[in-house]
Amino acid sequence: MHARVKPREVDFVKTATGPLLMPLAHDAHLLRPLLDRFEAEPGSVLASIREGDHFVDVTVKKVFESVWRVAKGLVASGVAPGDRVALMSHTRLEWMILDYAILAAGAVTVPIYDSSSAEQIQWIIGDSEAVMFVVETPAMLATFEGVRAAVPTCRRVLTIDTGAIKELERLGADVPDSSIEERIATLDIDSIATIIYTSGTTGRPKGCVLSHGNLRNNAAQAFDALGGEVRPDDTGLLFLPLAHALTKGNALFDTEAGIAIGFATDIAHLAEELQLHRPTTMAAVPRIFEKVYNASSHKAHSERKGPIFDHAVAVAIRWSRERTKGRVWPWTAAEHLLFDRLVYRKIRHAFGGRLRLCFSGGGPLGERLTHFFAGAGLHIYEGYGLTETSPMLTIARPGAWKPGTVGRPLAGTSIMIAGDGEILAKGPQVFQGYWRNDRATAEVFDRDGWFRTGDIGELDAEGYLRITGRKKELIVTAAGKNVAPAPLEDRLRAHELISQAVIVGDARPFIAALIAIDEMAASNWATRKGLAGEPFADLLNSEELKAAVQRAVDDANASVSRAESIRSFVVLPRDLTIESGELTATLKVRRAVVEKAYAVQIDRIYAG
Repeated sequence: MHARVKPREVDFVKTATGPLLMPLAHDAHLLRPLLDRFEAEPGSVLASIREGDHFVDVTVKKVFESVWRVAKGLVASGVAPGDRVALMSHTRLEWMILDYAILAAGAVTVPIYDSSSAEQIQWIIGDSEAVMFVVETPAMLATFEGVRAAVPTCRRVLTIDTGAIKELERLGADVPDSSIEERIATLDIDSIATIIYTSGTTGRPKGCVLSHGNLRNNAAQAFDALGGEVRPDDTGLLFLPLAHALTKGNALFDTEAGIAIGFATDIAHLAEELQLHRPTTMAAVPRIFEKVYNASSHKAHSERKGPIFDHAVAVAIRWSRERTKGRVWPWTAAEHLLFDRLVYRKIRHAFGGRLRLCFSGGGPLGERLTHFFAGAGLHIYEGYGLTETSPMLTIARPGAWKPGTVGRPLAGTSIMIAGDGEILAKGPQVFQGYWRNDRATAEVFDRDGWFRTGDIGELDAEGYLRITGRKKELIVTAAGKNVAPAPLEDRLRAHELISQAVIVGDARPFIAALIAIDEMAASNWATRKGLAGEPFADLLNSEELKAAVQRAVDDANASVSRAESIRSFVVLPRDLTIESGELTATLKVRRAVVEKAYAVQIDRIYAG
């Protein structure tokens, strides 16, 4: 028997609008905050990078002067105003320097994920007609060489790890400063700043054209919502790809707000570098928070402290829910104080121990985990947006925080729910359109200029937005039942063993799930179950593991109706990965790729 789902007693509205936003000056381009900081506080810390076992500060002056010299090198290399320059690198200080230098030369940055394939690189450089390509490593250069002949517009390729920055600085040594000053003087809020190609969870990536004004307005909107919380000694840590609009927006906000930016080595070193850098602010995707939670759960259970951890989780969630309603009961408060000493401070320590402003975007975090982290002393503010919206449209904030929602519209932003439930948006952060693709641009704007997000959601009477699914991902079973996969997948991923879950069932008689197991979690679980030493492949086929997954499925099913429930599942032979193309660089599942890769397993589910 599945628990009956109670309808939420909420009044819904069709539109919500954020507060007024002061218009930007026409010349408020993206270089303006860096120029202003260089003039006002050249010795202040702009960034920090890892050297050995510590992070070293880099001043505004040092970054600005490097940007200026590199910009002159781009000019000397023949980069003209409006030209596109492609940039393929993981997140590092050189990425930021090159990006600012490209803008200072009057050109347009075309970021490419460091995990992109040769075919993807060829498409993006060819479609954008980039005249120069800067890659990070010789391996990336080798990948490009295989398709270089197919993109004749790309006249020059440089590699960061073999001296690209110094080479550009050398080339620009004789270029007068006035040439850069003249190019910067031509920039305004309507100038194109970047063309970000969508990660392509379905179909070929499209180039989202974002202007200086789109990105500056979004930084201003973020500051309107959160600026009051920023402190002079705040530091952030960037680790997600700067090719992604969320990380790019985070970096621009930090620069504008005076937050020193730490550049992590990569996600693999994140746990270690959170301890070294100890950031006070951070933006991440939900999977990062899920991994911290799961790792903490694994550790507690492996040390035979599982029941204590599980009870602490329940208390944290109860405490946060009661606090949200305005009253924490004395027994809850007493338990919460006890577990703060035993459990919660360890959770905070996992993030460095100083994290105060924490943001999540790129997908739903889930109400349960949001309450848990809040109860553990980490308020996570969820936001919502797309690459096409620079990226933020809504955000939760201090004093306006409702778990299960993604906050209210930002200043100057309007959100409307269409008749079919699709979220529509207007605001100065909404993009200009897709690069040289008028047809695709026309498809995402209605006749009144509202941008069609492709997401399904609802607005409550207080203007909070709740995301209920992706329009293109809605599953329609053979019986005609509409099922949004995200809520079920979110519940499944909350289980310690489950790394990823993909709901299937479109045009099929019932809903099923593909389940990927976390190998580290499985090892810890096996030790507790007396199965230590069992090969991973054998664990995946064990009745004990399948029973554990079935309990996770039962828990997920308790949140939906019988018609929406998972009737069957298959455990996949390995986890989903970026390298296989099954995940994007920001850990979103590419459903079409996964369903194609496991078509045989899916067919077997329904044949049985």
